[in-house]
Amino acid sequence: MNADRAIQIRRQSFNNSNKSNRPHVSHCFKAVWIRQGAAEWKIAGELHTVYRNNIVLLNNEEERQLERILSREDLEFFTLELEPPFLYDSGLLPLFMGPFQSQSASRIIPADENLLRMLERIEHEDRKRDGYSSIIIAACGMQLLAETARALGLVIEPRFAINPQMKAALAHIDEHFTRRISLKELAAIAYMSPTAFSKAFTKSNGIGPAQYMKRKRIGHAIRLLEETDRTVTDIAMDSGFTNMANFYKAFHSLTRQTPGDYRPVEDKKRLSPKLK
Repeated sequence: MNADRAIQIRRQSFNNSNKSNRPHVSHCFKAVWIRQGAAEWKIAGELHTVYRNNIVLLNNEEERQLERILSREDLEFFTLELEPPFLYDSGLLPLFMGPFQSQSASRIIPADENLLRMLERIEHEDRKRDGYSSIIIAACGMQLLAETARALGLVIEPRFAINPQMKAALAHIDEHFTRRISLKELAAIAYMSPTAFSKAFTKSNGIGPAQYMKRKRIGHAIRLLEETDRTVTDIAMDSGFTNMANFYKAFHSLTRQTPGDYRPVEDKKRLSPKLK
């Protein structure tokens, strides 16, 4: 897939007064660098403590919820949001799919100097943002995950690669998720029956095509809510929803929050007429 779509970068800052008290999920996989602070984080129903310079690997099935910020300073996340196709051919998908924490492996990894250098390079390129940055970020992201897999002793298995037809269907979703896409349309791209496609898609991605598209649309909406001053109605339409009732229902089902909760406090005051 295109380098500029393979990895999206998000920076977030939390304290005990502004953190969400509700669980949420997403369509993509995430590598979260704890840039600053410490917290108790409930992931897939289990409580974990995360510290500065931990890397936390999250898949697209697990609900997560920040329970409590433990540090005096704000908790800062630097997150690599990874589209599923980015992980397939590399064989690195198992890095996100194993037990969350066990004797043999963990998806909470203390970053050593090598991993920190790669994260800092990604951060630098994200701030720099010239014509080469997306390519460098994608390459550094792949190296970061490969080095993490090596440190954990993960065996890379090519069987996790997917066929070109499924890739084509995912690319179609990436290109057209802001409009209605039927199961029949996707199945035709993959040269499968709708039933066979739905089963194959779920096996490859961990969630079904309808859930995948809903999460992708809501993820797009969240980014626009956090980064622009557009109205909620404009954002809903731009994210592929034809009416506000469906948008609010889908948004709440995934985030347990309202769209307005994702506006920075100062923006809520400034944009309050637009949020009505």
